[in-house]
Amino acid sequence: MKQKDVKSYLVRGLAVVIGIFMVGIAVGFFKIAEMGADPFTAMNTGISSMLSIQFGTLQLGVNALILVLVFAFKRQFIGFGTIFNMVFVGYTADFIMWILAKLQITFAIWPSRIALLIFAALLICIGDALYISADMGMAPYDAAGYIVEMLTKQRIPFRFARIILDIICASIGCFTGMKTGIQWKIIGIGTVMLAFCTGPFIQFFRIHWSDRLLAPYKGH
Repeated sequence: MKQKDVKSYLVRGLAVVIGIFMVGIAVGFFKIAEMGADPFTAMNTGISSMLSIQFGTLQLGVNALILVLVFAFKRQFIGFGTIFNMVFVGYTADFIMWILAKLQITFAIWPSRIALLIFAALLICIGDALYISADMGMAPYDAAGYIVEMLTKQRIPFRFARIILDIICASIGCFTGMKTGIQWKIIGIGTVMLAFCTGPFIQFFRIHWSDRLLAPYKGH
């Protein structure tokens, strides 16, 4: 392997790691703010609460199920980023919540929770854009939006496909959350905000930032 190819893989691999840890931290912040998690997290939190399974473990299982569909329709989306995302996002969120609880750092007042929510929303979109642009595989859920775009022959572009999928996940999260009475902790303004903004914002950050940043390290 040529030296420039090694550098390309290392830079893109680092982008994957940084991007996915950003997403995991953001997911943890959403859960701490308790103003609504992102739709995929809301669904997995509701199901994990209903079944009494650790969030990270449940999310890993759900990702594995979606991965089967990705393998069937768009296996080129599977790579290092896919596996790293599946394993580390949920457990990173769990760790962030644990460490903040250990340090007794709380966000009890509304202004601090709103600020945390806005920061987490930006972080999750930037992190997603960064690791997707690295082109080393993407999370099964992120890939699902592109699969919908492909199956509909671009009649439903990614940004709208993501909105549809987010609404479905939020609905499942609300239903399962009702079983344990946590629906209003995982479904809220943050969920609605991300359901309609995640797809467009990921595309925005990719086009104007991460695709350009990583362009010199792709196509070798």
